[in-house]
Amino acid sequence: MTGAGMRPARRSTPGRAAVALLLAGALALGASACGSAVSGTPTRPQPDLSQWDVGNYQTTPHVIGNAKSERQARAREAQRLADFVALPFEADPSYVEDAWQIRTHIVLNRKTIANLVINDTFDTVAADLVAGWVNAWQTGGEPEAKRRTLNVAVLMFPDAKTASAVGPALEHDDFTYSRDNQPVPITKHANTTAHWRPDVSSIGSWTVHDRYVIFIKVVDDTSAPDLPALTDQVERMLDVQLPLIDKFQPTPAGELQHIALDPSGLLGHTLPSNPEAPLRAEPDGLYTGRGALSLLQAAPTSLTRLEDGEVDLVSFGDAVVFRSRSDKGARALWKQWQPSTTLEPNQKMIEAPPGLEQQIECYADLVGSGDKQVVAMNICSFQVDRYTVQAASKQLQDLHQKISAQYALITSN
Repeated sequence: MTGAGMRPARRSTPGRAAVALLLAGALALGASACGSAVSGTPTRPQPDLSQWDVGNYQTTPHVIGNAKSERQARAREAQRLADFVALPFEADPSYVEDAWQIRTHIVLNRKTIANLVINDTFDTVAADLVAGWVNAWQTGGEPEAKRRTLNVAVLMFPDAKTASAVGPALEHDDFTYSRDNQPVPITKHANTTAHWRPDVSSIGSWTVHDRYVIFIKVVDDTSAPDLPALTDQVERMLDVQLPLIDKFQPTPAGELQHIALDPSGLLGHTLPSNPEAPLRAEPDGLYTGRGALSLLQAAPTSLTRLEDGEVDLVSFGDAVVFRSRSDKGARALWKQWQPSTTLEPNQKMIEAPPGLEQQIECYADLVGSGDKQVVAMNICSFQVDRYTVQAASKQLQDLHQKISAQYALITSN
């Protein structure tokens, strides 16, 4: 998350947080739409939009409905799966920076993970793939520093029988891609096969677990090849990932094709992304924690901050909406993220749009120095009732219109 919310690691260049917000996704913790109103009791009258400049932005909530294609249904299932795909820092706190950047995390075919799974048989072997999600984090340091990177992808198949055939086949093709690969035993976790090249400091592993195939790849550019250390990284990641994926409840096969895209209605109360200029690689959608952090390129501490703020759903569109379980939780989240109390040297406060009743602040992310400083991105945040919202735009007037429209949406009955 950028700005007053979740900041990338300090290594990032000025303005990267704001750019990541726009490119990586939008601002929201999931839900889907069965009705036209966000759950909960409205606490204020409808805003008088005649007093606000909302430009051409939508101010009326819309019903999202169900998936309209197989691809859309699979992508939504991948978004649901995302909240049960471990973040590498949960296994090893030395992973402090998101390494996946603004590429899509949704795996529907080989395209998403082509830079990790280098053999060209994936789409044939994994033809029955339902959905998948990939995360990648790296160690920190100065921009030129060498790093260790851990990638983890969870691939879901129709049943355990299919997964049990796919996992070994993917490992076989990955293994035979190079004649220098050697098998590596991972004895701590059943149904895991792995390989490495003794002269390269990296390891790849495939684990079959019920209907899932879990792929882990560790690349360590910080030290000479050390097989016990690499193996330890795989085992520690599986220690976290396996019990986590057991908590996921897949959508029944017969219901997946028409899966609800917005069961709670929160996405319908979130500004939709511009289809001609989307903010991120993933479609608008809902998450409950880990998935949101994957899109926000947030710091490891952000997962705890979401918990402290009682966040139970995040909605991503042209803004990001964080829903807390209570007003108290939302106020706690706002207090942690309030721009005026968390301002960094490359940021400055700017005017907020007039007329909004609640806590709202705006700031600019700057690049350059001295007289050559320019605005990289403008960002506004506000908190109202159970919701904490962020939005960004290069142009201040556009941002004021956007945040005003989002305020109207989230407070609409």
